[in-house]
Amino acid sequence: MEDLKQLELTVNQLIEFLDKIKAENHALKSKMEELSQEKSLLMQKNDQAKNRLESMISRLKTLEQTA
Repeated sequence: MEDLKQLELTVNQLIEFLDKIKAENHALKSKMEELSQEKSLLMQKNDQAKNRLESMISRLKTLEQTA
């Protein structure tokens, strides 16, 4: 009978551990999605800044050639 109680305790501990791991996994997936969206936004902003800078350089070269 003692073996059965020990087995039940072990199973319950494993279930608690599994629940903890599932919650942690969910939190990590959410964080990964958040970081992925942030990365996408930063890349978009970087492209916009790059395009503005290239446009300014082009305009400066045009001004230099006309002067």
